[in-house]
Amino acid sequence: MPIRYATAPPNGSETVRAGLERMAARENKPAALRGINFNALTLTPPHAIYDLRADEIAKGGGLETAHETGFRYHVAADGGSVAAAEVHTDTSGRASLLANLNYGPFVESAAQGFSKVAALDAVSKGSYEARILRFSAIGLMAIWLKSDPGGSDIIYPLAPAPPMLKADQPYTVDAFLNAIRPMAEKRAATTASAAVP
Repeated sequence: MPIRYATAPPNGSETVRAGLERMAARENKPAALRGINFNALTLTPPHAIYDLRADEIAKGGGLETAHETGFRYHVAADGGSVAAAEVHTDTSGRASLLANLNYGPFVESAAQGFSKVAALDAVSKGSYEARILRFSAIGLMAIWLKSDPGGSDIIYPLAPAPPMLKADQPYTVDAFLNAIRPMAEKRAATTASAAVP
């Protein structure tokens, strides 16, 4: 199988479902979850989330500096994605926290993006682990297809993408890093100057 996912936390689905049950009991549900039959919600297998930091990219770091921070499940109803649920894990690999439920634009673009990357020619010829790569400092979320040894990683920005990248277009790692590094340097410099008393 050309695309695979990281091993899910053994209690990850249960953690997400418990959070959804708490949400179902609330009177002031988010608009995206109103009128939803919570008993009919389905969860996709999760993908690992990796976060980039502006200071590390600005200093010349690459994807090796990405920090694994959790697992993201798509929550679907009636065939469409309605939310993304992120869980964090403890040192034993068990889900310890439902960190957030997200209803923003990346929910649907990620669901569609996984279908689109599966159809890429390079994917049919290689073997990849599908991850989410997040760079909050510049408002970026992308699918990171981490290749098996001997292959090349693919970065696929999701809509809405920051202006230096095009959404729904595959990038090599070098092209991706060259595009984001100037913004990372700017953000890191701004943060550093704000920290000076």
